[in-house]
Amino acid sequence: MLSYNGATGTPNLTLNSPVAGTPGRPPVTIYTPNPYLPTGMLSQWSAALSHSLWNGAALELQYIGSQSSHLDRSYYSNRPQPGPGSVQLRRPNQLWGDIRTIQNDETASYQGVSITYRQRLSHGLSALASYTWSHTLDAGTDSNGGGQPMDPYDWHRDYGNANWDLRHRFVSNFNYELPFFKSSTNWLARSVLGGWQANGIVTVQSGMPFNVLMGGDNANTGTSGIQRPNVVGVASASCDGSNPRVNCISLADFQQAAPYTFGNAGRNILRGPGFSNVNFSGFKNFSIAERYKLQFRAEFFNLLNSPIFNNPNATLPLLKGITTYTAGNVQNFGTITSTRLDNRQIQFELKFLF
Repeated sequence: MLSYNGATGTPNLTLNSPVAGTPGRPPVTIYTPNPYLPTGMLSQWSAALSHSLWNGAALELQYIGSQSSHLDRSYYSNRPQPGPGSVQLRRPNQLWGDIRTIQNDETASYQGVSITYRQRLSHGLSALASYTWSHTLDAGTDSNGGGQPMDPYDWHRDYGNANWDLRHRFVSNFNYELPFFKSSTNWLARSVLGGWQANGIVTVQSGMPFNVLMGGDNANTGTSGIQRPNVVGVASASCDGSNPRVNCISLADFQQAAPYTFGNAGRNILRGPGFSNVNFSGFKNFSIAERYKLQFRAEFFNLLNSPIFNNPNATLPLLKGITTYTAGNVQNFGTITSTRLDNRQIQFELKFLF
């Protein structure tokens, strides 16, 4: 079924006269699937080695790799090549606007190595600690949702760090039945201070990648917000630790691409602030009768109240007549304006168990 929606006062396209681009009719965008859509495929391989350390404890080393193929993307076959002049008059088919074809010819890969320590319950303590190094590469995200590569005719220019490429991640959790006052002869100390259990989750990870983009349509292809600048140095970002949350991307490393060209910067070449967080809880069961208990819980989210920052603003303006970015012609680039985790939150709970 085909349908066209026209604005009042604009001649409508109909099934009898479906061609756009004629006088009085604006060019129309077409959406179509590629007739050849092979099924997506994932190949995965892994290897693991585990060794017992002592009673209830073990260490595991694991490698996981995968390769995905036939991933979907939006292919805009009616986009003009970069160049001067009217975008519409330079399209391969000037009677139409964008022709968005859904096809699946992209690839992605994953490589990951993890080291895991496990401690079964012993002397009231159980724990799990894991460190993972991984690298995920792809050419885009959410193509069916509108995501698209910078150059529709060469998606390989966007093949790089995935949006969720988390290079380093450490996670540890523990449960500990505190032994203090548990066997005290003092009834009050044993009832109030004894029998507590402490629980914690510690997460530390490296920053997430982000894309440095140029605003506007420098290549003059009818797109904006997906074109990248040139890299003229060793692109770097310093948005971690005690560094200020402004100017954490070096402007000297980037230059506006020449008019009517795409920049040479790769996709997601920089990384934002890292992440560290501690959640902690403690609880105790108070016996009321043989079958009834009252449980008190105290929970602390972001216990250390550490600010967890989002990635910085990484969009450069489209300059007129100049290509060099300076603090005088660029504002807010490399500035972090928000956080991705709430400040410390504390909550107390009472549960009646029966």
